[in-house]
Amino acid sequence: MNRSSLVSHLILVSALVCVPRLAAAAPSDDIALAEELFRQAKQAMDEQRWEDACPKLTESYRLDPGGGTMLTLALCHESQGKTAAAWAEFSEALSFAKRDNRPNREAIAREHMDALKPRLVRLRLTVDVATGRLKDVVIKRDGIELKSASWDVAAPVDPGEHVIEATAPGYTPFVLTAKIAGEGEVIDVRVPPLEPV
Repeated sequence: MNRSSLVSHLILVSALVCVPRLAAAAPSDDIALAEELFRQAKQAMDEQRWEDACPKLTESYRLDPGGGTMLTLALCHESQGKTAAAWAEFSEALSFAKRDNRPNREAIAREHMDALKPRLVRLRLTVDVATGRLKDVVIKRDGIELKSASWDVAAPVDPGEHVIEATAPGYTPFVLTAKIAGEGEVIDVRVPPLEPV
């Protein structure tokens, strides 16, 4: 997406987000902090300081979840090159937009999801049969445990380094750092048989 188009979307999202809330479940202090974080994040985005903006938006959303904040966070992560995170966040923003009857936000989310989908890099973990049968085996990607239903599934991931781990009691752990790059590819990583200690 070109810069002028991104700026146009940011301006539109800003206008949509600034609509007063009818009700809020979060405490007023949290809402005030969320608003300030959002304001600072928008300023950082205007200056293309994505590393400052995205964490502030994440925290703003945690304190006071809303569709406008999620949509802005997705735009931030897209600009940062985090395609998988952005795609998932646009999907969540789309759900908010449908629920809240916000066709402008819905259109933005759909447009960006459609543009990102062919660019997504996917990582597929293939776990050796012997390793998969081990008692208490744990397979993790970036510290998050993946149950067997997630193995052999080409899942979208952000470009960059991803740490794959396989552990089981009585066996030497397997650890691999996969460097993911490119667009529209499926990267296969195989977890081998674990060696007994």
